[in-house]
Amino acid sequence: MKKFLTELIDSNYFFVSLLGFVFVLPLSEALVSVFAGVVFVTALIEDTSENKRNRIRSRRLLLMVPVIFFIYAVSSLLTLKYDHSFYDVQKVMFYLIFPLAFSLGKEVTQRQKRVVLYVFTAGVLIAIMAALVKWKLIPHTGNFSVHTISLISHIRFSFQLILVIWFLVFIGITNFRLSTRSHLALLFLLVLINLGYLAFQQSLTGIVAFVASGIYFLYYLFTFTKGEYKVSLAVGLLLLIIVPAIYVQQVVKTFYQFDMVDVETIDQFTAEGNPYSNDFGNRMVENGHFVGLYVCEDEMRREWNQVSEYKYDSMGLNGYPVYTTLVRYLTSKNLRKDAEGVKALKQKDIENIEQGMANVIFQKKCSLYPRIYQTVWEVYVYSQTGYSNHQSFSQRIEFAKAAITIIKKHPLLGVGTGKWKQEFALAFKENQSQLDQSLYASSHNQYLNYMVKFGLIGFVLIMFLIVYPVVKTKRYNDPLFMVMLVFMFFANFADSNLESHMGSSFFFFFYCFFITGPIDYLKIKSGSLFSVKV
Repeated sequence: MKKFLTELIDSNYFFVSLLGFVFVLPLSEALVSVFAGVVFVTALIEDTSENKRNRIRSRRLLLMVPVIFFIYAVSSLLTLKYDHSFYDVQKVMFYLIFPLAFSLGKEVTQRQKRVVLYVFTAGVLIAIMAALVKWKLIPHTGNFSVHTISLISHIRFSFQLILVIWFLVFIGITNFRLSTRSHLALLFLLVLINLGYLAFQQSLTGIVAFVASGIYFLYYLFTFTKGEYKVSLAVGLLLLIIVPAIYVQQVVKTFYQFDMVDVETIDQFTAEGNPYSNDFGNRMVENGHFVGLYVCEDEMRREWNQVSEYKYDSMGLNGYPVYTTLVRYLTSKNLRKDAEGVKALKQKDIENIEQGMANVIFQKKCSLYPRIYQTVWEVYVYSQTGYSNHQSFSQRIEFAKAAITIIKKHPLLGVGTGKWKQEFALAFKENQSQLDQSLYASSHNQYLNYMVKFGLIGFVLIMFLIVYPVVKTKRYNDPLFMVMLVFMFFANFADSNLESHMGSSFFFFFYCFFITGPIDYLKIKSGSLFSVKV
């Protein structure tokens, strides 16, 4: 074992630091900061100055990325009177650290590059297991408490899952002839585990990013496959686009199948003879049923307080009044909001309501339907009321509107990194947004954020600084690198990933990792699929 490790490491401690970083990347935000520092310091102190100068010269294209960091720094200095914290500069430290580290650090071999990805895969699997244990141990509150079980942001963890999935796929395809049936079975199982957890944690951003990467993958196969298989791949590519679109369209269609209500003949009294409150002006729905119809609060309060310790007029575990969750949940089951409706609830239903679950369909933990339904519901509520508070998708609409308002006023150079908070606050008020002031934030869209802060000129420059090294080094020939760029490209429309700690650390580490070192690292020249030999 000692001989094996000595041979593998080959006096390359920069490689060892990379192993440490990728292992903790899925496990801890704090450790990511620590090991990023370890990677940088190792690159800085290891080897001779002459060798480091030579590496910097040969990898000088990588130093285009830190220019973006200095754009943030200069912008912060120019807008210092509005913000003295250098908040945005702190968020983009990885734009500087990793390009410098990979410019200075020792070259990694094909074998070492594969081992880094194997260790990353192991770290992700451990993070999945830890999350599932956490899921079994913690009480579940709200509709999507599964979002909270990952050790890091569930959105950022979804990117790691996707990268691991495609690494396993590509290394399997590349070395198919070297693989035994047991190795392929293990590979398939690992892909299923990562894919299953991606669906389980219900990150819509992650799911869309994965579908986009899948489309690229089929395009890649179509490009490099012989003619006899091209038709099958073309069909697969179309299906990967059409099937999700049809599924989403079906969810939307089902959502808008509302109950037909006759105002003249609707029941006015409960089975106990108490009057219903029928609010025909309330257009809120759950599973096609109107929330404001067949409501008798006195009966609901009486019956609910007999079956639950969480009283009708108290606050629930999700931070909302219990009665609002109860009304929505009863509606989702097509039960009337009266004594009979509450009595019809099973023990599991009562527990769901106590935990803040507002619709019975959210019981489905391994289905995409609830997540898509939630998004459609948010859009519907927003269209009817303009309400977007604490609604993931609707808030993004408000954020994007505010960003576009700012960009229209400052199209060329933007407002700077120190002033965007004030400008967003003004834009929300100008747009007459109903968003609570405590929820004011920048656009959850990386491209809009760049344009708000640096204008169209800055946006184009930043995109050039990121894309040009890929083109110049011809690393677009690395399929795993390209699939990462594709899914991050789409994910950045839904969140400002490159201005978040875990998003920027993930992206710029692997950006630098893929753009340096051997490009044919996926190919195993001898040994088995999981061999760490050359």
